Parts: sequence; structure tokens; C-alpha cells
Amino acid sequence: MIMQKMKRLSGVTLLEVLLVLAIAAMIIVMSVRYYQSASTSQQANTVLAQIQSITAAMDSLAQAGASYSNIFDSTIAPLLPANGLRPPWGGTPITVSGKGGKFTVTIPLMPAGVCSIVKTYLDQNPHFKVEADDNATACSTKANFVYTYTSSI
Repeated sequence: MIMQKMKRLSGVTLLEVLLVLAIAAMIIVMSVRYYQSASTSQQANTVLAQIQSITAAMDSLAQAGASYSNIFDSTIAPLLPANGLRPPWGGTPITVSGKGGKFTVTIPLMPAGVCSIVKTYLDQNPHFKVEADDNATACSTKANFVYTYTSSI
């Protein structure tokens, strides 16, 4: 009779609880990694869109004036937003400067994951030259991301 009562009592064993917790932990870890990867990709896409916008605007201005030499300072300032182009991770604005047939863009404190994506994209185009700021590597976490665009105009 006691054996029959014991068989009727069924519950969750410690092994089953641990298995459920392990599966839940794996799902949480994978979700966090996916979110971080998606966030990095979104930031890289935003920066690349800003780079394309800057390049298109500069090329349009250069074509109108026949060179880049006369478009800086007074001409470029009204085209930028009032508080400058901001990188998606915040911080100080993106700066644009130039001389002759080139302009240089400095993107402050770009995260390393975003930097590697952006650098790979820019390295595919011979008009872009990625440079390191402050004698650091181009994708150092403490360096500004700097690139120069040389126009064919």
C-alpha cells in the first residue's frame, strides 16, 4: 500500500530542473549575442549611410564649383545639421575638412566592431583611404576613425 502511494506521487526531479535551467540559459546567451550583432550591424549601416551622404554632397558641390578647394568652411557648414552629424553611438559630431581635391572625415571613437565593417567597405573603393588617428590603428577603441576621400572630379 505504501508503494502504491509512492508511485502516485510524481514530481520534478533535480535533474529535470537543472536541464530546464541550462536550456533557458543557452537561449538567453544566444539572444544577447544576436542583439549585440544586430546592434553593431545597424550602427555600421548608419555610419555607411552618413559616409555616402557626405560623399554625394561633396561631389555635388565640387561639380558645381569645378573643385573641392573652394567648398570648405562657408559652403559646407549650412549643409550639416545644426549640431553636426552625430554617430549612432553618440558623442562628438563627425567633422569634415578638406584641401584641394580631397576631403577628410573624422568619426570620433568608433566601436571596434563597427569599425571593422566600415573599414572593409571603404577599403573596396580606391577613392577612400582609411587612416589612423593619433598614431593608433584605424580600428583601435581609443582612436578616431579617419578617412580621406579623393575625388575623380
